Amino acid sequence: MKHTIHNDIPSYLCDSADVMHTWAAVRLCQEVSEYHANKLGVGFNSLIDNNLAWVIVRSYYELLRRPRAFEPVELNTWARGNDGLFAFRDYSMFDAEGKELLRGTSYWTLIDYTQRRAVRLKDHIQAYTVVDECATERQSLDRLRVAPFTDEDRAFSMTTRHSMIDHTNHVNNSEYIKWIFDALHEQGFDETRPFSVELNFQHETKPGDTVAVYVRRDDESTYSAQVTNSTGLSALAKIRVMS
Repeated sequence: MKHTIHNDIPSYLCDSADVMHTWAAVRLCQEVSEYHANKLGVGFNSLIDNNLAWVIVRSYYELLRRPRAFEPVELNTWARGNDGLFAFRDYSMFDAEGKELLRGTSYWTLIDYTQRRAVRLKDHIQAYTVVDECATERQSLDRLRVAPFTDEDRAFSMTTRHSMIDHTNHVNNSEYIKWIFDALHEQGFDETRPFSVELNFQHETKPGDTVAVYVRRDDESTYSAQVTNSTGLSALAKIRVMS
């Protein structure tokens, strides 16, 4: 079954124009995922007692319109099945008139929390209800491949801070979106147009890591980005302006 929440967009999730940040949209999707996982009995608190935790591996979001501060929205999520290693989870967001604001799909894997290694879902997770419906036309998310970045593509570097770390003791996935869109903003990227964001996560970023953010415009409608940390490549992203 689908899990639905209704909420008014808080102003603290919005930018200087009182429009919701892109990273905030991703964070809200994560929050509704947590609620639903708890209902299914596979939330963080249930899993961590068995030394297990979910981590996101790939994600794809289409932002058709970012809602304004205090605007009421409906946010939906549902489990879409798995392939033994990745669990698929999808999202949709609508405004008060029923117009779609966001759609997305994501791949999650279960890890041994101590070893930080993926484990097979069937060895640890009992069957739960799924909805065979993909929110986007992207039925599957393949590994991103982008041309190498250069020093000229480097936007900024920083050390991860306490506020960036979530309960799995690594940088939350929405922080990567925040960093990338800070860099895109400096290049004049227009978030008022519909656009998509696709991310692959390679190596987790932990407290105290030094990260570097790279952004490159590939053509009129496509941007590439990467985040590196002390272990090498941490995340890759593609941002595409939608027609």
